[in-house]
Amino acid sequence: MLYHHSQVVRLCNLARPTCSRCFELGEACTYTLVKRRPGPPRGSHHTTRRSKSRTKSVPPAGDITLQQPELILSTSALLPTPVDPVYPAQSIRGEPSQNTDTSPPYSSSLPFPLSQEEYLIESFFDIAKDANPIFLKERFLRRYRSSQCHQDLVSTMAIISAKLTQFTTHDDGPNLDAGLDSLLSSSQLEDDLIGDAPSLDQFRKAYILAFYEFHQFPGHHSWLRIGRITRMAYRIGLDRLDHIRTLYPDWSTISDEDLDEWRALWWCIYRLDTYSNLASGTPYLIDDTVINTSFNISQRKSASHGIFLPPNSDNLSQLLPTITLNPETLLNNIHNITVATLRQAGLVIRMHLLRWQEGIAAQVTKVDRQLTALRLALPPGWLNPRRNAFTNETPIDHHERLITVFHLRMAQLLLSVVDCGHGRVDNWLPSWQRVLETCQDIASLAGQWDTAFCLAVDPAITFTIFTTLIFLDLHRKSNGMLHNSLRASIDHEITILHLQLKHFGGIWTQARLLTLSFESFSESVLGPLSYTQLALVLSRFEAPLHPRWLQFLSSGLDLKRICSD
Repeated sequence: MLYHHSQVVRLCNLARPTCSRCFELGEACTYTLVKRRPGPPRGSHHTTRRSKSRTKSVPPAGDITLQQPELILSTSALLPTPVDPVYPAQSIRGEPSQNTDTSPPYSSSLPFPLSQEEYLIESFFDIAKDANPIFLKERFLRRYRSSQCHQDLVSTMAIISAKLTQFTTHDDGPNLDAGLDSLLSSSQLEDDLIGDAPSLDQFRKAYILAFYEFHQFPGHHSWLRIGRITRMAYRIGLDRLDHIRTLYPDWSTISDEDLDEWRALWWCIYRLDTYSNLASGTPYLIDDTVINTSFNISQRKSASHGIFLPPNSDNLSQLLPTITLNPETLLNNIHNITVATLRQAGLVIRMHLLRWQEGIAAQVTKVDRQLTALRLALPPGWLNPRRNAFTNETPIDHHERLITVFHLRMAQLLLSVVDCGHGRVDNWLPSWQRVLETCQDIASLAGQWDTAFCLAVDPAITFTIFTTLIFLDLHRKSNGMLHNSLRASIDHEITILHLQLKHFGGIWTQARLLTLSFESFSESVLGPLSYTQLALVLSRFEAPLHPRWLQFLSSGLDLKRICSD
């Protein structure tokens, strides 16, 4: 609860009719006009409302229509000023507190009919499957149908699913935009909850909102939100679940199934920390060298010890033999491995960003060797851009596998750009050729992409597509003697990647902004470009979404004029 006095917003401890802090200051305590819905304590209404058993149902066909999302060029004015709620103390086991005096001032509940809500909840698991913090879909749906899930999480999943799938409600249905604004402006984890921990469902809700805002409302608000949830994960110990479970009663009593759900949440946060900081050129919050939370595996009893991220990144490839013994979690765990490798390439970019000349060549060589070992240790056919039909690979598994290959190729591209940017004129051309080779490898992956799966995977892939487009365009306009066949090949690869990025842009704002940035750059920079001009562009590269890099690309700078000054 908040009260206002002399243009200052202070936190109220919710005592009534006058809180203690107001009483101590001798001032009137004026409560916010935002009201909670009347009714029984939070949590109890959910049970009575859903006491009847459910069967899977879908809305009539007429209720679902496809609509073209509106393009959002500026997001800062769309979100209301954030208001941090006071969350109640939560138990680790996931049950919401019954203390109504400390309930959040906002409710994310939306009046979806039960049949529509269940349809949207099931649809949620088809959205960005590799970024879903829920480990087992079937287990979650059983809990949902037996009214054991926190209603705030259920409503958040339903409204985001409705928004991303362009689910159309009736005129008297919920206002999805207003609901999202309320969620994003009010549902934030408190930084000063010393000693308290959010429930699993509440933490999932916070993660889902952070993921959604990062890709749909990019900017400093989303970056800060990801930082908050990452630090909260550290504070309650998600980075060392396999250690604290042996020490603390609250964690030791948790079942293996619940602990797997917490592990899944941690590794989703790990990925989000990677994408948000790698894309913006900022340091990761998570330290890879001190993680004691194991990967989820399908046959945990078959391994005497869990699978942990090694402190030395050189040993990442050594995890693969054990990972491949668990086919049900194979894709998910290799995804974690390739993200960890991408993080190592991001550290090299940080060195490039800080202009550290000494030691950067050795660091590039080190990470390049890690990539080589990992590629050779992967299961046969893993790097194949096409679907492995002889192994009965499904289309969705094919695209989830392609995402991990995108990670490896992006890591290679970042290393190649750094190596090229630090090379001398006499040996610069081989490094520049290596950049082209990697861009072509990425384009070959895009050539096998089915646009029907753009909603099913983490849209962080768009950072790779965008970066590849920029460097392919620079190659197309470079002063080198390109054969007509090679120039035609590059033109085709740019077309494929551009179309892929635009398809992601039909869903995610971040991708639309990247599409506009590439188009602006391509139209404003004319060739042929000399070595000096290309070196200037390479010197400005800080990170795929670094504000200064994006400003440089979209400013319409005349490179020829700059280089002649």
